[in-house]
Order: sequence, then C-alpha cells, then structure tokens
Amino acid sequence: MWFNGSLVEENMPDYAQYQEEIKADIAETLQGLQCQPILFIGSGFSLRYASGPNWEALLTALAQACPTIDKDFAYFKQKYDSDLTMVGSHFANDYFEWAWSKEGKKQFPADLFGADIPRDAYIKYKAAELLRHLTTEGAVEAHQAELEALKKLGPHAVITTNYDALIEPLFPQYEVVVGQSVFRKSALVVGEIFKIHGSITEPGSMVFTK
Repeated sequence: MWFNGSLVEENMPDYAQYQEEIKADIAETLQGLQCQPILFIGSGFSLRYASGPNWEALLTALAQACPTIDKDFAYFKQKYDSDLTMVGSHFANDYFEWAWSKEGKKQFPADLFGADIPRDAYIKYKAAELLRHLTTEGAVEAHQAELEALKKLGPHAVITTNYDALIEPLFPQYEVVVGQSVFRKSALVVGEIFKIHGSITEPGSMVFTK
C-alpha cells in the first residue's frame, strides 16, 4: 500500500504496529478537530474493489473498441511523450470520425448527432459504457469488510476524480455534485460526493481531453 508517497509492504514484520499507530494518529486528529474527515478517492479505489481500469487502461480499452484507431496504444503514448490527455484528445477525434461514418452511426444514440454536440461526446459515451458495469459486489471478503467500515465512517464529504458510480451506494444519503457544479457548493455542507472530473451518469461532464 502507499502512504504519503512511500510504499509500505503489508508483509513487513511491523506492519500491524504501523497500522495501529496510523489509526491512533487519525483518531487523535479527528477528536482534536471535532470534525469528520473529507475523503479523496482516486482510481486505486476502483481498481481494488471492482477491478476497474486506471486512466491508461481505460484509454487502451477505448483504442481497442474504435476501428479507426489502427495502431497500438503504445504508439500514441510514445508519440505524445506519455501525455495521456493528449492521447485522449487524439482518440476523441478518431471517435468523432467513426461516429459520423455509416457504420459508426449505429453505435451511438441519435441525440448525439445534433449540430451543437461537442465532438468529444462520442468517446465520452463509450467510456461511460465501459465503466457502467463496475460493481463492488464481487469484491473478496476482506475488501467487503473494508467497504463496510468505510460506510460507517460518515465522512464530511467525498471528493473523487473517478467517473464510475461505485461510491454512491456506500453513502446513499449523500448528494452527488458533478463537474462544474462543485464550485457552486459550500464547503460547510455535510454529506456530499464531489465528482470533480465528471460522472458516467452525465457523460458530457467527463473531463477527458486536453
């Protein structure tokens, strides 16, 4: 596991002691501040509990799904010096061209073909499709126990860069705030999930390109 940028091996002899020390530090901090924590959740959460993809894996899957992307993902990563937002922008153009082809039009909803629709709408739609199946229901027993503990935590708020819908079932009473709406909400309100990079429930909100 990673903590403060350092790798901590779970099989280290003193790992159990390390866990207890960290839990004690957290409990002391929360008690002293008299508040609940704000959780920040990234792609590691989806990977651990639902075998979800990270950004590179998602782009790789999108490349494989689009017939107009005719080179391996490694080619594009090399071409753009590992700048994955540039790769995403390139793929968005490929999806745009595919969507407007005779065969491509069959792969996307009719309402995405209006003149005022952004050209990256097609790759966002497919990305949302790829992530929509993710669920924590198949998580191993140990991970289920972790999720149950997370539910009981009752954080002040949750901030996530993830597009998927894995967090919402853990905190069903929390309000979900997506994309630009995040900046119009008060930080004093308790019980919100801030999806700062967008959500699969609103594919157009997904931050995807450069």
